[in-house]
Amino acid sequence: MTDPINIFEYERLAQQSLPQPAFDYYASGAHDEVTLRRNRAAYDDILLHYRVLADSAHPDLSVELLGERVDMPIALAPTAFHRMAHPDGELATVVAAGDAGALMTLSTLSNTSLEEVAVNSSGPLWFQLYVYKDREATLELIRRAKAAGYKAIVLTVDAPYLGTRESA
Repeated sequence: MTDPINIFEYERLAQQSLPQPAFDYYASGAHDEVTLRRNRAAYDDILLHYRVLADSAHPDLSVELLGERVDMPIALAPTAFHRMAHPDGELATVVAAGDAGALMTLSTLSNTSLEEVAVNSSGPLWFQLYVYKDREATLELIRRAKAAGYKAIVLTVDAPYLGTRESA
């Protein structure tokens, strides 16, 4: 197979490469997968408008995201349990994000400590946070993220409990 050129080809490769439970986790959504379907529909609605007769010798894709300049207009969303897909887990992800000039948002449910991810990062990092009933534990995560150099907290407020994954 040639190199994948779209997310659907990457998805097919993932299905061929990952153990079935890991693929099911990544490819599925919680409950009736309503949000998953809406996200797919929203993706289908994105139209890329290219410029013609423009200087393309030195393209600049950089953008400022909440005060952080990144070379690529991409922020990696916080996804959990990267080591289900690869032994290097979030460390491989943060290196790839840095190489691409993209921003990475580390999940609270990372397999790798936020400090270890930060040490291996060459680009800006944000930290996704679930608020725990133990508020001191939540504050400790914020302190650790700040000390490790994370530039923003991405607060998840719509998950008072983990969603049931019906296909996993």
